[in-house]
Amino acid sequence: MSTIITAFIIGLFFGAIMQLAQLDRLAKVIGAFLLKDLTIPKALLMAMGVGAILIYTAEYFGFIHFHIKPFYPVGIAIGGIIFGIGMVIVGYCPGSMPEAVGEGRIDALFGIIAGIIGGVIFTMIFPVYENSFLHGTVVGKPVLADLFGLSGTSKWLFSVFVGGVFIGLAFLVDKLEKKYLQ
Repeated sequence: MSTIITAFIIGLFFGAIMQLAQLDRLAKVIGAFLLKDLTIPKALLMAMGVGAILIYTAEYFGFIHFHIKPFYPVGIAIGGIIFGIGMVIVGYCPGSMPEAVGEGRIDALFGIIAGIIGGVIFTMIFPVYENSFLHGTVVGKPVLADLFGLSGTSKWLFSVFVGGVFIGLAFLVDKLEKKYLQ
């Protein structure tokens, strides 16, 4: 099966889960920011946990190979600020916009168009950014397991453990939400 078809099928499952959990609803986003509805944080913790386990298992068995990008702390901070501003303006995160458009909510389409325009602008100004003080220091290509000097089976087991911790945190947040917010 080609990579694009595999990605499309995974995207369909991802979108269906998001739609069924109503993770694209503004009320859920606002509820998460106000710590009144923790559905989105729980979903993110679960996705990170399951994703870590699946991705590192696939890497361990040789199905995939990582192409880690360099870590630019200043660039990440600037990008995070722009991302946060955009998310507040649009009311969606980038993952929920296509799903919202699929449901017929045209306001999300404007967010997608703005994101594409922002990407084109960044691509055009990247050579200037790359040679400026905003670029900052490159920290390298850190992966958590590499920071501990792990490789092979120990790296895989560590990654499965970290994924399990995220899954456990999702259940803990759910338990705390039921105890204190309901």
